[in-house]
Amino acid sequence: MSIPIFIGRQPIIDRDKSIFGYEILFRTSVENNSSGVSVCDNLSATASVLENIYDMGIKTLMGDKPAFINVTPDVLKKDMMEILPKDKIVLEILETSKIDDNVISIVREFKNKGFRIALDDFVYTEEWEPLLPLSNYVKLDVKQYSRTEIKEMFSILKSFDVKLLAEKIETDEDFQFYKDVGFDLFQGYFFQKPVVITSKTLDLDYKMLLNIFNSFQANADIEEIELLFKMSPDLIYRLLKLVNSVAYDFMSKISSVKQAITLLGYDNISRWILTIVLASKKSDSMSDPVLESAMIRGRMMEDICKKYIHKGLSDKAFLTGMLSLVNIALGMSLKELLDEIRVDSIIKEALVAKKGKLGELNAFIDEYDKRDYFLAGSILKKINPSTSFSDIIKINTDALMYLEEVKKTGLI
Repeated sequence: MSIPIFIGRQPIIDRDKSIFGYEILFRTSVENNSSGVSVCDNLSATASVLENIYDMGIKTLMGDKPAFINVTPDVLKKDMMEILPKDKIVLEILETSKIDDNVISIVREFKNKGFRIALDDFVYTEEWEPLLPLSNYVKLDVKQYSRTEIKEMFSILKSFDVKLLAEKIETDEDFQFYKDVGFDLFQGYFFQKPVVITSKTLDLDYKMLLNIFNSFQANADIEEIELLFKMSPDLIYRLLKLVNSVAYDFMSKISSVKQAITLLGYDNISRWILTIVLASKKSDSMSDPVLESAMIRGRMMEDICKKYIHKGLSDKAFLTGMLSLVNIALGMSLKELLDEIRVDSIIKEALVAKKGKLGELNAFIDEYDKRDYFLAGSILKKINPSTSFSDIIKINTDALMYLEEVKKTGLI
């Protein structure tokens, strides 16, 4: 099932009024333009922000600019951030965080890993002082202080190696004043209110996510993990989006589920699935008949390819069959779908132009599903003259039985 996703974004401006980066904000709708969420919701809110970043794509949201993401120590302890490209991310420690030696150690660990650190709505206290040497940016809410107090705070903080950011700049006069004081960066309604960016993705089954997550935790082998992914075309689509999001400089095209898992690594995919689980507020979901058809189609094309074309193409055949229906579930064109993900050119040609052996196989499945068995049979003989239609019927039956067996497990 296609579902809408939302994310808030507000620019951070430098002294020349050029965009330096963006703060990424939790939103639940186009109209939801609130500035934050309650402390108890911070974990799920941050997980939702990360999930939506993965689905929309970091490059799409920020280009080459850094993203400031609100976090608390509890979020950092969940180990969800590692999958993000460290050079693109600033971890913004919320002012509601409780700071102790353990938290200081965690922040230092993320700093050493290459993340940049920002302190949000900073108030100078003894508790927060140890974080200043670890920070790259300190954000001051200028509405909390008089201008005399701001100058005093500036004098204290400039002794640390940090860039100072003035929040809640609402007029040009504000901007000029804080620029003259010496602030490096600026954020506020004067430049732009937070805008809500929308997209859509596929809903995921909670039980399936937990099952895959547990398999990762049990160090299951990659073949077992791949089989679980193949039960969930919606998850495969989002896996391909994830590759595009966090590894967009990766030059090779994806040709199999196994390749995508290997590229990202067990730890990163485990973190990604944990993020989705934490962001989810559901305990169940209904199967989408289009996605069930995508699973059947992928399984059929994989098995036909193994028997009548080439075993080495069977992984590509599965992806071709599965992707041939995912765009329908999303309510978008095939071109729009393929613009969002990076797949092997053989798969792309098979989907768009029905070229090559996989393209012919895709065309065959089209006619088979329409019950035009005469045309389907002629395409089948072109693929391989030794093919048997009775074999195809058995392969179709096996795929249907496979789906029913998966359903009995309660995973979909």
